[in-house]
Amino acid sequence: MRDEGVHLTPTERRLLMCLVRNAGEIVSHKELLEAIGHPVSRRNILRQLISRLRNKIEVDPALPDLIITHHRQGYSFAGKEEARWFPEFESS
Repeated sequence: MRDEGVHLTPTERRLLMCLVRNAGEIVSHKELLEAIGHPVSRRNILRQLISRLRNKIEVDPALPDLIITHHRQGYSFAGKEEARWFPEFESS
């Protein structure tokens, strides 16, 4: 993860929150779209948001370690240990 603080838009925050709360599990495209308030199947929006989020939090966005793509399934956040880097997003 990058050391400097990053500014996330409200939509990016909701997306990251959904991924972190489900760390280590695949979250479907549909679930992620619903979490960010786009229940319509618009995967291109999701891809763009994931790309922007990776650019903000990954050390090397071209080789992501935190947000993992699962082709035709969805995305996952690396794991429970990495989720601790984002305590404000962990479920209570």
